[in-house]
Amino acid sequence: MQSSSSKSSSTPLLDPSSSRNTGGGSRNAVPKQPQQPHYSTMRKKPNHASRNDCMSVRQVGATLGIVILLLTATSLWFSTLDDSNGGRRRRSPSSTIKEPSTPPDSLPSDPFAQYIYQEELQLNYDYENTAGVINPSRFAALRGDEQQQQQDKNKNNNNHRTIVVGDVHGSLVGFERFLKRIEHKPQRDTLVLAGDIVAKGPQSLKVVDRLIELQAKCVRGNHDDVVIRWRGFLDSVNAAILEEYEASSAFVDVMEAEAETEAEAQAIESMNAFFLQRGINIPSDLDRRSEHYQIARAMTTEQYNYLRQCPLILTIPKEISVNHIPVHVVHAGIDPTRDILNQRPWVLVNIRNLLKDGTPSRKKSKGRGWAREFNELHNRRSPSKRDFLVVYGHDAGRSLNVMPWSIGLDTGCVYGRELTGYVVETGLIVSSPCPRV
Repeated sequence: MQSSSSKSSSTPLLDPSSSRNTGGGSRNAVPKQPQQPHYSTMRKKPNHASRNDCMSVRQVGATLGIVILLLTATSLWFSTLDDSNGGRRRRSPSSTIKEPSTPPDSLPSDPFAQYIYQEELQLNYDYENTAGVINPSRFAALRGDEQQQQQDKNKNNNNHRTIVVGDVHGSLVGFERFLKRIEHKPQRDTLVLAGDIVAKGPQSLKVVDRLIELQAKCVRGNHDDVVIRWRGFLDSVNAAILEEYEASSAFVDVMEAEAETEAEAQAIESMNAFFLQRGINIPSDLDRRSEHYQIARAMTTEQYNYLRQCPLILTIPKEISVNHIPVHVVHAGIDPTRDILNQRPWVLVNIRNLLKDGTPSRKKSKGRGWAREFNELHNRRSPSKRDFLVVYGHDAGRSLNVMPWSIGLDTGCVYGRELTGYVVETGLIVSSPCPRV
């Protein structure tokens, strides 16, 4: 559902002690001075001239040292200076939002996020009657009745389907094409959206309305998370203050500024200053891009509640899985070193790679894909038996990524590629083309 593309434009904080210089030396090393000619090949100078030359070099060196110390002290002073508006000092656009070096267990805006950690999809399918009566064969499956399990599996194949769908990103046209491609029937099919339902595409809230209509299930994506946090923050602010802000030049500047530019950085500082002057602090980790703000501001209470109720993990029970193992649907992935129900929220909605020291990262320029690490780890533990399957989105850069223990479904619908789904009961993977938006 993000996609790499979710390009939340943040870079890992670097540990200065691990910084490398392409020249092989220290980053702060003084460049080596050119070698002076040997006086043994030249006419000897008087001794007093040599002493004067040495004194002159020492004086110049001392002067340069003093200048460097003054410049360093001035730089440090400015780096700690707050501006007159009470906000933080102005940062360059590239440092506006930083990925934490270690993903936190909680974030400053968590009170606005209202996470639901994990839910289990209820097995309330009645294949002969769509009135919602629980199918008695479910209990036979739980008892281990193999004959009844096979009958139930055949009914699954012929009737009910649970379809996990990759990142839609506000592409209503792409989503409708996918429904047509799979010959979707509301009375037969349960849809599970793998996050990033909104943002990037032009019809985010119409997609949410369609999912509500279809009674589709979902997990929370990183873009959904930012919108939910914005809405939670906005609901905590007095309506009169919001109206005043949206009538101010600070709001206009944020709306018109191009992303990741100096103008955007200045607009964000103006926005912060506006709220700080009124005793309101916008959470520091909240993405300030206008798209998420606008979606949050425009959504109805029903749309907000739908997104907010999407858990971080939705577990599909093994009784309906083609492999008879639980299927855990998350947006971005998991930390392979942690139990599936002991994951950090930041990881579940952001991870793409694992660094060499095991730190999860949303960037994929360093380290290895979490899914590859996860599959290798579990192959070593139980190569002939799979305990569970992880189905996720988020990583459009790697597109469809099928491995024994995981399936990545983000195939870049919002970029004009495809929208892809996985049928839990049969193992079938289905894709349909999307328009570029």
